Amino acid sequence: MEYAIEGNSNYIAWKDRMEAVLDANGLKEFIDAKVPKPTDATQVEAWKKNTANCRRILLEGMKDHIVSSLHGNASPYLMWKVLTDLFQSKSDQRKLALKDKLRNIKCEKGDSMPKYLTKFTQCWDELGSVGVIVDDEDLVSLALLGLSKSWHSYQDSVNGWEKLPGWERLWSDLVQEEIRWNTRDRSSSKASDEENCDLAAKAKNGKNKKASHSDVKGKK
Repeated sequence: MEYAIEGNSNYIAWKDRMEAVLDANGLKEFIDAKVPKPTDATQVEAWKKNTANCRRILLEGMKDHIVSSLHGNASPYLMWKVLTDLFQSKSDQRKLALKDKLRNIKCEKGDSMPKYLTKFTQCWDELGSVGVIVDDEDLVSLALLGLSKSWHSYQDSVNGWEKLPGWERLWSDLVQEEIRWNTRDRSSSKASDEENCDLAAKAKNGKNKKASHSDVKGKK
């Protein structure tokens, strides 16, 4: 199987896919509850075949180190229960940790805007891998809240809009705004450097003139 459970990191995504696969094969009931062996002899063969197929699909969707933890659990239901006991609670803890991580992302000193926004997309992807969907609007709101004080005027501007921008629009606007700021700062710095050079040149010329006057007086 293309997607195999590796552990806590991908359990939720694997669980959703596996349930869909088993449901499509008419076997999901074998993991939802214990399916006892039929008393009707004509149904026993079909029960054995379905049980074996369900076990096969489950085992094919696991890494070797996960398979070893299922030793002795013959029925698909017990196999599924062991996996749930192993990973469900840890996955819940991971969800909470990732949600906190997303809420606490801030634009740190020295962060470029792409670097800052990438923190959100990476955490967004991590949450998606454990089955947590974050709305586009929530992500935009958190990104605006995490901006540094120098972006307050931009925050006020966006908050005044009738509707918040989408994630892609916000990313584009913030990056473009940062480029404008950097260009303006470089222009201002260049103008300041030119002004300082002019002042230095004038000061130098003034010294030269004073020196010339002194030479003339000395000759007299």
